[in-house]
Amino acid sequence: MNKVSIIIPIYNTEKYLKACLDSVKNQTHQNLEIILVDDGSTDDSGKIADTFAKSDQRVKVIHQKNAGQSAARNRGLKEATGEFISFIDSDDKVDKTFIEKLLAPYQDANTSITVCGRHYEMLRQKYRKTVYISYIRPRRKHESKKAYILYLLTIDGRMYSAIDKLFRAPLAKKLKFNESINFSEDTNYVLDYLSKAKGEIHFVREPLYIYNFGTEGSTIRKSSIIWSNWQAAYQNLKSWLGPHPSLQERFWLHLVHLRWRISFIRSKRRVAKSQ
Repeated sequence: MNKVSIIIPIYNTEKYLKACLDSVKNQTHQNLEIILVDDGSTDDSGKIADTFAKSDQRVKVIHQKNAGQSAARNRGLKEATGEFISFIDSDDKVDKTFIEKLLAPYQDANTSITVCGRHYEMLRQKYRKTVYISYIRPRRKHESKKAYILYLLTIDGRMYSAIDKLFRAPLAKKLKFNESINFSEDTNYVLDYLSKAKGEIHFVREPLYIYNFGTEGSTIRKSSIIWSNWQAAYQNLKSWLGPHPSLQERFWLHLVHLRWRISFIRSKRRVAKSQ
C-alpha cells in the first residue's frame, strides 16, 4: 500500500484545526505520514497539534518561527518520506476518501497528478457550494502540454493552488515554494511541477476537498488587490511559457490575462464589501 505524506502548514487556526486533523486521521487510506508544521502560531494551534500527535503515531509536529506558509510547506517537503504528497490547509477539511480516490488513478503509470473537486463552505452566508466537478477534456493528441495547462488556467481555478491534489513525491520534493513572495507562489509551484512531470493530469470529479471560504488572512486579501502582484505573476507565467510560444499558447495566455483582470476587479470588490 502506497505511503502518502500529508503536509499541513498551521498558523493561528485553532477554531478549525481539530476538524481538519480529524478528517485526515479518519482517511480510508491509512498508510499516511501526517506532517504538521506550526509556523509560529500565537494561539493554541501548536498545543492542538501536539495533543493530536500523542494520539496517532503517524503524526509528526514541527514547530518553527513564523516564516510564512511557503516556508512551512518547504519544511514539510524536506521531512516527507512518502511516495506521494498532498497539501491541506489547516482551516479546511477533506472527505474520508480523499486520499484513496486521488491515489487510485495512479494505477495508470501515465498519470502525473490527480486533482479533485471541492465543496465550498460559505462561512458567512452559511451554505455549502459544490464546485469543480464538471467534465474537463483531456489533452488533445497534438496539443502541447503548456497550451493545455494554459487552457486549464483559463477555465479552472483549481490549477492556481497546491491543495486538492496528489503529487508524485520524487518530483515534488525537488521543487520549492518561493518564500520571498506572498502572491501566486502556489501557482508557480504547480506550474513548475506540471511542466517537469511526465504523464497527464487526471481529474476526479468528486468534491473531496472541503474549502472553508471566508477564513483568508488579511495578507492574502491585501496582496490580491495590488495590480502589480498580478502583473508580476503574469510575467512569471510568460517566462514559464518560454521565448517562442506557439499561436495556440499565445491565444490561451491572452485569455488567462483577461481572467486575471476580472479576478483582480472581483478581489477589490470583495475587500471593499468586507470593510
